[in-house]
Amino acid sequence: MYYIKAISTISFQDSFECDNLYDSLKGINSKSELIKPNYKEFISPLALRRLSPILRMGLTNSLDCQKQLDEEIDAVIVGTGLGCLKDTEKFLLNFNTAMSDLLSPTSFIQSTHNTIGGQISLAMKNHGYNMTHTQNNVSFELSLLDGMMCLKEGKSNVLIGAADEFIPFLNELQPELISDKYPLTSSSAFFIFSNDIVESRIGIKNVHVSFDTEDIDGEINNFLAQNKLNNSDIDLILHSDVNSKLIEENSNNLNYLEFTGINFSASAVATHIAHDYLKGSNKKHVLIVNGMLKSGLGLILIAKSEA
Repeated sequence: MYYIKAISTISFQDSFECDNLYDSLKGINSKSELIKPNYKEFISPLALRRLSPILRMGLTNSLDCQKQLDEEIDAVIVGTGLGCLKDTEKFLLNFNTAMSDLLSPTSFIQSTHNTIGGQISLAMKNHGYNMTHTQNNVSFELSLLDGMMCLKEGKSNVLIGAADEFIPFLNELQPELISDKYPLTSSSAFFIFSNDIVESRIGIKNVHVSFDTEDIDGEINNFLAQNKLNNSDIDLILHSDVNSKLIEENSNNLNYLEFTGINFSASAVATHIAHDYLKGSNKKHVLIVNGMLKSGLGLILIAKSEA
């Protein structure tokens, strides 16, 4: 079990410094907006002006987690499906309209996916293991697997999170690439994991990722069997509008896209929701089924250990 020591989330829910995200969930629509914290409490005004929305979110969440823990962080692992889109767009526009041979490299440097992890390490003055995973909708799940290996190797506190941002250009691509049933959104969620038992006793029990799967129910059944569970043992299934007979058979299932919208870091927000569901009840198991894209399936089993 990999216990959750700290959580910080920025999303279309009022999730930042929220006591119980599960109980405060509200459906979102095309008019909903990102609920931003006061970034100036974590980032200096001078630095804030230079940072894109995704960097503001990821950096604020990370510093908030560090504030909650007040201990050394041994590793920083970030998952992002599309990276720093606003800076990428800015770089491409500058490149396309440049009237000279000279082009400032700043936008390009800030547009790379690992800029988020780099900014976090600089702000924390952390020189430990730093990795970014970019595998579309399962970027967070693969970040979790990486963090679990770090903890197995002896690291004490590992910061793991995911962040993705919305830019208007995505609206032009949405109908061709992904469902337009839900609005495109931004979100960022970060966690500190440890082998040490925490008061809540809540943590990640296991994670599974597969690509181009043809049998989602088979994958779920095999995953549960590996963890000596069956569908009736799962108290809540959080899913990304997945068509699954197994999910339908579980009376307590929730489509988290109704509350997060569509972005490739939504399963990280769902992990926060799952944590708070277990924290506020006597339930023991939550399964997150991330099948937002057919090309990637992510399964996260979150559990509360015995006292």
